[in-house]
Amino acid sequence: MKKKSVVLLSTVVALAMFSGVAYSASGLKLIVNGNVITPEVPPQIIDGSTMVPIRAVSEALGADVQWNEAEQTVTVNQSDRASMQRQIDLLQTALAAESADQAVKTWAKEVKNRNGAAQYALLSPELRSETVKTYEDLNWVTGVSSPWIDSYQVSDGVQADNGSVSYDVGFQLKTSTGSAGEGTVKVTVGMKDGKWMVTGLTYKDGSDELNGLVVVPGA
Repeated sequence: MKKKSVVLLSTVVALAMFSGVAYSASGLKLIVNGNVITPEVPPQIIDGSTMVPIRAVSEALGADVQWNEAEQTVTVNQSDRASMQRQIDLLQTALAAESADQAVKTWAKEVKNRNGAAQYALLSPELRSETVKTYEDLNWVTGVSSPWIDSYQVSDGVQADNGSVSYDVGFQLKTSTGSAGEGTVKVTVGMKDGKWMVTGLTYKDGSDELNGLVVVPGA
């Protein structure tokens, strides 16, 4: 796998600029991606800036750290994420629908499967921007083990003047003791970059949020 190098002109500590890194003002606790890290050199506040050991943070994030005594440099080598992103992009392309019916039916199926990543791949860029944080917070798994979606029905599409198509998708919920109610989501599908994508999601007829089984922006 390709590597990318970031050369940091620091010897012992450097200001950490990594996502997933948090600090506690009390006792300067260092947390990386939810895990408490206890480095040999403790975090410090210097002239109002929080400084942490670059090796401790980098290695906690899966990077390799090298020290060059002659050049007085620290080199952080992190696995190139471009390859992984390319894989994700290709998978999302593979899921892209070639018809409005295919888009809504695939979306409904993935809601039933609780597959947030697949649902997200079917959304328009605008809806992705609105919902990405929600999906991340759910760890890309929508819904809960109970109640679950037992079945769903997709209505015939109604085409608008702008070419978009709207559907009503009814979900029936169930638990181990029987029916747990139902809810309907209006799904609007439109053409984006030559592919059909979900461009709108709204709950209908006073439906509740289906116990978190469906991600609807602003709900």
